[in-house]
Amino acid sequence: MRLLRGGVILAKTADQRPELRDELHVYDARRHGLPDLRQYVRDLIGRWPFAAEFSRSSIRSANTDTVFGQLWLVLNPTLLAVVYFILVVILTGKKISEGGPLLVQICSGLFLFTLLQGAASAGAGSVTGGGALISRMAFPRLLMPLAAVRTAFYRFLPTLPVFFLLKLVFSDTPWGWEMLLGVYFLVLMVIFSAGLAAFLGALQVYFRDASSFLPYFLRIWMYLSPVLWLPDPFMPGGSKSELYLLMLFNPMFSICGGWGEAILSSKVSSLTFFIVGLAWSIVMLLVGSLFFVARERDFSVRI
Repeated sequence: MRLLRGGVILAKTADQRPELRDELHVYDARRHGLPDLRQYVRDLIGRWPFAAEFSRSSIRSANTDTVFGQLWLVLNPTLLAVVYFILVVILTGKKISEGGPLLVQICSGLFLFTLLQGAASAGAGSVTGGGALISRMAFPRLLMPLAAVRTAFYRFLPTLPVFFLLKLVFSDTPWGWEMLLGVYFLVLMVIFSAGLAAFLGALQVYFRDASSFLPYFLRIWMYLSPVLWLPDPFMPGGSKSELYLLMLFNPMFSICGGWGEAILSSKVSSLTFFIVGLAWSIVMLLVGSLFFVARERDFSVRI
């Protein structure tokens, strides 16, 4: 009897069909391990148009290619920023009429963090939600969480004009070339989001309840990050500088902090923000991608 990999034929079926007795196909899908990474990356690049079209179809299905769909992309985070603005104003005892700069500050961090939230949420469900696609087509499965990150990025872009308009109207902070440094931290956020989406996408296959806890985890993460507040008190010389090293263990402290200082205050952030943010992004991308790729052969069986 020949033993072939790539399928499953039960012994009972072989007894009923004599022509199959000489070939027994066995799935070995639970075996973990990395494929040839160079070939995998080449396949990934070659199939990127597929991921781009997959992302565009998800955008179209959410009606975000229409006028009202695009409007909701802007209204949703903006209204959320207004809610947090009112909450912060109440907690700090400020007058709403004097809180224009605070609203701009909250929007700058919240809009960027919404990119991470969208990528993480969509990436977590990218594999379990694409079971039919996985079982019918052969392609690098990593394209699915990457397509989710692309979708989140394109949904983030319409919020930029809103932020700059709010900054022009309500903020007296300067406009300078330092704002271009925000592109660096935006790229870091996309890289970090890609690794996180890949990690959560694979994790969701094994622990289906992970998506239920994810919104709470992301909300707590946002509160611990310089989204509703500025990183200045935690910097050396600040009132909470003793927590500076601890805050560096939060990837969003460097990425969101550097982003806010660049586009909000036109400041060149501490070199630590540039280095630590880059390190966190690369580590998250490598860990998340390798974790995903090493287990993607399980997906067709477990979904």
